[in-house]
Amino acid sequence: MQQQEVRDSTPGAPPEGFGLGAAWTKLAVSLVLVVIGVELLVRAALFFGDETGIPPFVWGITVIAAVTSVPDALISIRLARRGEGVVSMSNVLGSNIFDLLIAVPVGVLIAGSIAFQFGVAVPLIGFLTLATIVLFTQLRTGLLLSRRECWILLATYATFVAWMVLEQVDVMSLLPESSDTAATALPTATR
Repeated sequence: MQQQEVRDSTPGAPPEGFGLGAAWTKLAVSLVLVVIGVELLVRAALFFGDETGIPPFVWGITVIAAVTSVPDALISIRLARRGEGVVSMSNVLGSNIFDLLIAVPVGVLIAGSIAFQFGVAVPLIGFLTLATIVLFTQLRTGLLLSRRECWILLATYATFVAWMVLEQVDVMSLLPESSDTAATALPTATR
């Protein structure tokens, strides 16, 4: 998609008053603000988790994931309104690929290790696979989404959130209970 966008674009001169130094400064300041915002968001989620008794896992997989995706959603909405659906889609897919292939490994390298439960990961990866199949099934029509298809995608996400809530109130039990003995630690990264 990115290759298609680059091929279809028509490069032009930078806008009047565009300064490269000012652009890099804005980028650096924006990145610092993002880091601060994400840190505050995580701390708030952990605080509310302690206050409400809702495990951090649920906060991370629903609230934090949704809130950190709001910028992507806003960019995608703006691009879609301008008729640039391919760029909108590449923004979303690129963001998720970056999270999976850069953010997670770099976080583990910095932290040194991470504990995970294989029994929890398998159903979640299964749902991620299902959601990916649903997405690409909806995109089969030349990367055009109809209103009906959009509602199907939103319903898929609502199903996921409902599943997580039902797991936490013990109505469903597809995910195993958390326990330190079930967690497997990855070895500390070598330098």
